[in-house]
Amino acid sequence: MWPADFSLVIRWWGTLFLFGAVAYPLTKKLFSSWFDRGYLFSKAVGMATVTFLVYLAGTIHLFPFTVLSIVWAMVVMAILGIALNRAHDQKKELRKKDVVIIIIEEVFFFAALLFWSWVKGHEPSIHGLEKFMDFGFTKSILNSQYFPAPDMWYAGFPINYYYFGHTVMAVLTRFSGIDLTITFNLMLATLFALTFTMSFSIGAELIRKIDVGIIHKRVQIAGGLLIAFLVTLAGNMQTIYAFTKGYFGDQTPPPFWTLLWKFSELGRMGEGLDRYWYANATRFIPYTIHEFPSYSFVVSDVHGHVLSLPFVLLAIALLIRIFGASGFSENVSISNFKWHFIFYGFLAGVLLMTNALDGPIYLGLFLVLLEITFLKWKMVNQHMWKQRVIAWSTVIIPMVIVSLPFLFHFHSFVSGLAINCPPDFLANHKIGPFLFEGVEKCQHSPLWMLWLLWGFFIFCGIYFIATKIEHIRLSLKKRAQLSMHLTQNDLVLVIFFIFSILLIIFPEFFYFKDIYPMHFRSNTMFKLGYQAFIMFSIMSGYVIVRTIVTIRSKTVKRNIRLTNIIFLLFLAPQLFLVSIYPVFSVRSYFDSLRQYQGLYGLNWFMRQYPNDFAGINWLNIQVQHTPNATQLVLVEADGDSYTDSARYSAFTGIPAVIGWPVHEWLWRGSYDVVSPRREEVRTIYTSTSVEETTAVLHKYHVTYLIVGALEYEKYPTLDVSKFDLIGELVFTQGITRIYKIK
Repeated sequence: MWPADFSLVIRWWGTLFLFGAVAYPLTKKLFSSWFDRGYLFSKAVGMATVTFLVYLAGTIHLFPFTVLSIVWAMVVMAILGIALNRAHDQKKELRKKDVVIIIIEEVFFFAALLFWSWVKGHEPSIHGLEKFMDFGFTKSILNSQYFPAPDMWYAGFPINYYYFGHTVMAVLTRFSGIDLTITFNLMLATLFALTFTMSFSIGAELIRKIDVGIIHKRVQIAGGLLIAFLVTLAGNMQTIYAFTKGYFGDQTPPPFWTLLWKFSELGRMGEGLDRYWYANATRFIPYTIHEFPSYSFVVSDVHGHVLSLPFVLLAIALLIRIFGASGFSENVSISNFKWHFIFYGFLAGVLLMTNALDGPIYLGLFLVLLEITFLKWKMVNQHMWKQRVIAWSTVIIPMVIVSLPFLFHFHSFVSGLAINCPPDFLANHKIGPFLFEGVEKCQHSPLWMLWLLWGFFIFCGIYFIATKIEHIRLSLKKRAQLSMHLTQNDLVLVIFFIFSILLIIFPEFFYFKDIYPMHFRSNTMFKLGYQAFIMFSIMSGYVIVRTIVTIRSKTVKRNIRLTNIIFLLFLAPQLFLVSIYPVFSVRSYFDSLRQYQGLYGLNWFMRQYPNDFAGINWLNIQVQHTPNATQLVLVEADGDSYTDSARYSAFTGIPAVIGWPVHEWLWRGSYDVVSPRREEVRTIYTSTSVEETTAVLHKYHVTYLIVGALEYEKYPTLDVSKFDLIGELVFTQGITRIYKIK
């Protein structure tokens, strides 16, 4: 099975290579001072720009979503990049050294892609958690000629979710010619490879500019790999529970020191390692979510926050390029960085459409760094406001323009910014944008839990700031220059650290209100903490490498060397705890990598629901032969989220009258618009009146009616005889029937 899958990986890699190739001229312009001229970012640049052009053309009905529209977008992208380089960078041709680096880095990326494709092949099932949703979104996009794509679980309405990342997956799928049942898993491997290699590039560039002596290439590579590992595969210190008696995941976690083994029980310590459940590291604080990339790559949801990773890392790299070493300064005009600012604004718009809060987070981080830069260099007063307005506008205007086609069709399902633990006298009131819900909406995270989640990173950050505090103070004084002891990269990473601290503190006081009663701050903590983890990891890896380099430097004083050694000794057990996370997660989810199953994602469905599997394949053929497949509508049994309900709409992309109701409740903002559809679907399957059933079917312009195992299970009184009067039986296998409504 692996040789056939290997050829698919090669074909998919070829698609990614082409997307990177057409974007490399622009990438080279943006990262001209980078050690590899930004090559490892080119695929992310290509995915963002080409997909946006396809999406924009489809939204304004300029071109339908076809392979030709993708080719058109790629040509436009290549021409734009070449034109920018010729106009502003004529002297920098592709050097022999660059070619060697490109070849090495392409092999590096392919190795990462191949590795996670192989890992994923040990459990490829598109089943569980959010996979039905993510597959359904992408399938619906592939069925569409124009945008916005229809919601496969709410017929008659477009997707009301941030789905630009799913559009990226659809664009790559269409261009590659590989079926989505395989590219869904290949996309996960791609996100892993991009996250690992882009993190490496960021780390290698940061370490190259360390101010302690000459940095050897081996140190640069090793440091880049450490940062790549921390961002992509590391976890948190909740793994300490693996060395205790453990606890069950459905109970409030007791303090780990209460579960330590007694001396007489040391022989049974291995039980803790076997009982440790990796998912608890992301649900440790009760009623919250604090996920991180390593967990995402294991559980394999190709969800918005994972699809956003390449664009997040691209934004971080741009921030380091703009505000770090060789970046924007008092001696460099804003006009020298106008294309960087414009592209960053474009990228912020892409982040907003991919994983909503990522856009404001990285716009906010950009503006913080910009204002600190203005403060640090203290421009001449009469020009400061002019420069500030130009800089802000050059980023915010592109962000607004890019996101407008999406926002025009999107209605936010966040109803406001709520206060955690509101005072009694303000309960159930609203003041401006602030919501004061009931006093029962009060949750705080115990400090010891926060330390297990974030302590490793905070320890690194505090030590880093402690060694730089005096230089930071001096550098912020009027007209003060950065000393050799505080580089611009150092200052940028300090800002990353402080900004990340604010992100994890925010949910202790505020939350974005959605529909969830007990888990009211979980999504807020999830979205903000995810970004904090990435920035924390980059900063921590840099601090570790910098500390080791300082110890080895012959010019460093003895007391400083001793302090650094003590820091590393205290850090070592913490680094060990965050590093062992993938040992538990990969072993558990992928069954210790014992049996390779292939990259095809629906084998589980074929085994468990063979009749429905055949019915879905038949429907997908009908979609291919329907000129405007978005006009099709089906009805099937709805059901709870994360179950096998709504499987036809998910795996064909044909909109159902209603799919997963709670998901639609979240996206539509009210259960009042979901409840009537559930009752009408029940009417279709249980009513004895042909007229009543026909009226509901015609109301939603239903094309296909599904009768299968789940319909019989949910509606025990179901009688198919009336459907013979209403529609034509077009497919049957076993107990599964598909009727085409007359």
